Amino acid sequence: MAELTARAVEILRRSPAGRWNVGSGYLVGRRWVLSAAHNVMDAATLLVRRVDETELPAEVVMVDEPGDIALLAVSGDSVPDDLPPVRFARVDRSRTGQVGPCWAIGFPRWKERPRGPSEVPRRESAQVSGSIPTGSNLRANLMELGVSRMPQSAGGRGVSEWQGMSGALVFADDGSGDEFAVGLVVEHHLSEGPSVLTVAPLDRWADMMRDTPWGRELGLGNLARLPRPQRPRPFSSGHVNLSRSLPDFTDRDEVIAKAGALLTDRLTETCPLVVLHGMAGVGKTELANELAHRLASTFTHARIRVDVAAAATADAATVEVLAAFGLSGKEMPRDPAQRRREYQTRMRQGPSLLLLDNVSEARQAAPLLPETPGTAVIVTSRATLASLDGADRLRLDPLPDPEGLRLFERIVGTEVVRRDRPSTLTIIELLAGLPLAIRIAAAHLVMRRASPARYLSELQDETRRISRLQGEDRGVRSSFELSYRSLRPDTARLFRHLGVLAGGDFTAELVARTGDVDDEDAERMLGELTDRHLIEVAGDDRYRLHDLLRLYAGERMADEESASARQAAFRRSLSWYGDRLHEWMARPGAHEQPPADAIAWFAEESLNVRASLRAAARAREDGLVIRIAESLYGLIFYRAHWEEMEAVKALAVEAARRAGDAPAELGSLIHLAEARRLLGRGDEAPPLYERALEVVRSMDDPGKEAWVLTHFGDFQCDLDQPGGALDRYAEARAIYRSRDDTAGEIWLAAHIADAYRQLGRHADAARVLEDAMAASERRGDRDEIVWCAWHLALAYDGLGRFADAEAVLRPAVAFHREIENESGLATMLRILGDVHRHAGRPSDARRAYSEALDLLVKINAPTKATELRQILSDLSEAN
Repeated sequence: MAELTARAVEILRRSPAGRWNVGSGYLVGRRWVLSAAHNVMDAATLLVRRVDETELPAEVVMVDEPGDIALLAVSGDSVPDDLPPVRFARVDRSRTGQVGPCWAIGFPRWKERPRGPSEVPRRESAQVSGSIPTGSNLRANLMELGVSRMPQSAGGRGVSEWQGMSGALVFADDGSGDEFAVGLVVEHHLSEGPSVLTVAPLDRWADMMRDTPWGRELGLGNLARLPRPQRPRPFSSGHVNLSRSLPDFTDRDEVIAKAGALLTDRLTETCPLVVLHGMAGVGKTELANELAHRLASTFTHARIRVDVAAAATADAATVEVLAAFGLSGKEMPRDPAQRRREYQTRMRQGPSLLLLDNVSEARQAAPLLPETPGTAVIVTSRATLASLDGADRLRLDPLPDPEGLRLFERIVGTEVVRRDRPSTLTIIELLAGLPLAIRIAAAHLVMRRASPARYLSELQDETRRISRLQGEDRGVRSSFELSYRSLRPDTARLFRHLGVLAGGDFTAELVARTGDVDDEDAERMLGELTDRHLIEVAGDDRYRLHDLLRLYAGERMADEESASARQAAFRRSLSWYGDRLHEWMARPGAHEQPPADAIAWFAEESLNVRASLRAAARAREDGLVIRIAESLYGLIFYRAHWEEMEAVKALAVEAARRAGDAPAELGSLIHLAEARRLLGRGDEAPPLYERALEVVRSMDDPGKEAWVLTHFGDFQCDLDQPGGALDRYAEARAIYRSRDDTAGEIWLAAHIADAYRQLGRHADAARVLEDAMAASERRGDRDEIVWCAWHLALAYDGLGRFADAEAVLRPAVAFHREIENESGLATMLRILGDVHRHAGRPSDARRAYSEALDLLVKINAPTKATELRQILSDLSEAN
């Protein structure tokens, strides 16, 4: 783990005018740098310089201008991928006090080294220490850091010596040796003297960013709260039966603070009731027990826990509570009604906290609720208990990875984690933040003295992962079993079927198809599973299954249903994806311009589709792999996600080869070669084309062979090998002529002309296209005429025959307007703009380019739009 001091960085910003400015920042995790927003605004160049003086390019990921906070992403091999995120905290400003000790490392002006006039400023780091008073600058929502170290004079009047310290991350000690980031230095007011730095708190920014990818990676959804409340002194009371407070209890500060306020703020007026609900193993009982310990100074009369699940009836639970009050034997009322009265009497005798643990239904808790203000109740449940009136409900989620790692580290020790951090991080990832699983895994390491790497190798086997998470008296499977056995039979069956889904999340429609039920029943059963915390809502009509619950659902499917039933469910899930895609992509022109609803759907489902394809390939469901992959081409090409294209088409090639589907293999080979070329790995593509030629020749389809040869030639042009391309085109032309395929020859002419233009032989390109144009005019095919026309315009443009280029291009522009092909029209206008620009007509060029840009923005083609913006900018500067 990198030392905290080594993560301080300088932010080097070059303005458009060429001036360099220096600010401070901090590597908060992996490749993320936090700094002040004013350090990065309007930067022509942005660099991050580490203490070892390596300089890395950076880009701004987000800017919160009102809060003066910016997050940067840096690139470069010198930043370790496993750099752990720092831990963040919010400062509780509802009470007066001091937060600290605090410290920050930055690069202020008074630490600047002598430099030449054109050099980037170089500064030494400065570490400052101090404290933050919670009551200052409340209206401005800023904080003051009073520091003990004063700056040395750097010369210059009216400029703060602290200049450049902005962006330094401020850490605070929580009193137990743990350090949390609480704010960023954003400015220094000269009028306040050299000992006060202004700090922007990070809690508002963290709340805004918690659900972003980087927010989840940095653990922004689980902020600690500082200053931490002091542990209460033990109060003498004969009415406490809580479990001991765990020394390794990890965080949950936000939930504890909220629950504590709900249980105490109106205690004299009412009987507060808080339901802590969440999935099995998420730590509800542990949290409730810790909360009860922390509220000892309020609930001085009694703090009593009863396991409602273990009590046969509400009356049995009442007896257990009375026993905790000291009643036994003859003192215990014999009549249930008398016991209930005695129960309420005992509760009225002083401030009491009742912990009703493991409640599965509201009717179990209702008879046990106190009737007199001054008594509060915590209920833990795997259900939301929506019918329990008057309750405040707090959902308990799995721990973010940073907090899961912290819990694991507290149990196994820092040295074990330090020796093999990568394996430890992967273990935490596989356990997906479930505290029960983390505790069991950590206990196994301690008991067996195993290395993280060895234990990781055991957990990576999905078929045995849950079995590995079994302790002496508790286990993940048995914990899940209680929730599963409480389901209705049809809901339990649907839950089992979720185990065949490969994606990370899913919709009700997919679940209905997979489980072979109608949509209405699927919605009802998903509601029951959500209430029982066996699934969670992940968005509008989207649900998610915890990774370990997914494995458990798969176990139940394997144990309770036949292999053929599982295979049928899996095929239904794949067919749902295949049918949705085919419905959209079978429409005319969909592969060139996918429908808007398909684009929106695929933006949410692409990861799930990829995961399902991988699972289908492993299961040798080759027909479904081929069908889905064929429909994906247009969508992936539209998104320009070439890594995704390569992964999908590689699966499709193998599936088609196993299935003996030559046409499918042929198309997938061409698309795979295209993807690898676009990824800069063109040297891997020729064998794919050679294989494609083998396949197409086995099909005895000369027309398709000519098509493959043409694509092979196009690929060689892309690799700057136009001579080789012309050889391929000649083979294709020979096939078209032998078959008297004039349409094929006309289509091929444009490709031949492109190779000639690449060789600088524009006259040959024009000659080929003029012949093709004449043939297309004789045939009277307008599509062919337009095809030849815009390629001929490119040839004329290369010859300097600008008037001729414009003349043949005008009908092509009109044609695309007429058929309302916005993508094609943007291409024609881009070519027309080039002709005008080369002819020295900048105004006409700007007009054509601007219309093309509007079209590209409208159809959401960002890469092409960026290119055109640059051309327009260059055109403006040149004129």
